[in-house]
Amino acid sequence: MNQQQYTAIPDTSDNQYWIRTLNSQDRSTTFVPRDKELHRLLKQNAKKLSQPASSYKKRAKKD
Repeated sequence: MNQQQYTAIPDTSDNQYWIRTLNSQDRSTTFVPRDKELHRLLKQNAKKLSQPASSYKKRAKKD
């Protein structure tokens, strides 16, 4: 398989990244990443990017 470099979690139409499973009982579709470790890393990177640029601690109010 040709290994593609991913920088973000791709759309579910990417069949090289996702495994599609169908449940006939409730007619639902579930998408599972083929490489769970890669998926975990991409989720971590996305979370870092969505956090504020500078982290700061709130100071306690002085009376």
